[in-house]
Amino acid sequence: MKLLFILPLICCFLSVVFCDDVLDYSGPDFEDKIAEHDAILVEFFAPWCGHCKRLAPEYEKAASTLKKADPPIPLAKVDCTSDNGKDTCSKFGVSGYPTLKIFRNGEFSSEYNGPRDADGIVKYMKAQVGPSSKELQSLEDAEKAVKDDVVVIGYFSDSSSTLKEEFLKAADKLRESVSFAHTSNKDILDKYGYSSILCCTLYSNLNCALFIFSDIVLFRPKKFWSKFEPQELKYSGSADKGDIVDFIKENYHGLVGHRTHDNHDEFKSPFIVVYYDVDYVKNVKGI
Repeated sequence: MKLLFILPLICCFLSVVFCDDVLDYSGPDFEDKIAEHDAILVEFFAPWCGHCKRLAPEYEKAASTLKKADPPIPLAKVDCTSDNGKDTCSKFGVSGYPTLKIFRNGEFSSEYNGPRDADGIVKYMKAQVGPSSKELQSLEDAEKAVKDDVVVIGYFSDSSSTLKEEFLKAADKLRESVSFAHTSNKDILDKYGYSSILCCTLYSNLNCALFIFSDIVLFRPKKFWSKFEPQELKYSGSADKGDIVDFIKENYHGLVGHRTHDNHDEFKSPFIVVYYDVDYVKNVKGI
């Protein structure tokens, strides 16, 4: 009986250890460890802190997701009540818990001012790494781009077009709240119908014109699909950053958006709020 009792405890202990994707940097080598990463988010916490306890499962979930991102973005924690953690927290001016800070190449970069839920942390940190719009270079990239979140994709058969320049400026402005991608890859353009076409008309002379196609498309994830609005929406405005930004803000949440503590100010009156419990992993359509 003792053996049967001990084995489950060992398995449980191992599952807790190996499922923890948040790096513990409470030791004396904090600066050496953060120097190993191009960008890293660090939570400075105290075990007795109620806000820290509420953040913990969201932070862990975000760490598991960002560990698989391309490129991976590590999340770490420092216990400010531990012997070495006290010195680290003091050095970086931590005065309340939890405090989150972004470090780049071993140096403090900025305070974390983003959401405190898992999805918000993931989106915010992805926006901090690399370009504001990911370049799609293969059909596989294009298929992966439209997945679990709203994404805005620019298709440009002319890679030097003004629309592309303004699109990238819009991406820079909204990078912390919106996912962007763009492409001029011929295979992708061919598949989605955005390739250039040479059209010729035969009269007394041969008149030809090259039609260049460019489009900006907002894609909604499956969990937000409904029969009352399109699954994707094309931008039809001018080649102007401000107009592109306005288009995205006006259509991002659709008819029924997911309102959270961190984005509630993006929903303007009049609107109706409905609260219900749904697991979008097990129930993609939220029915």
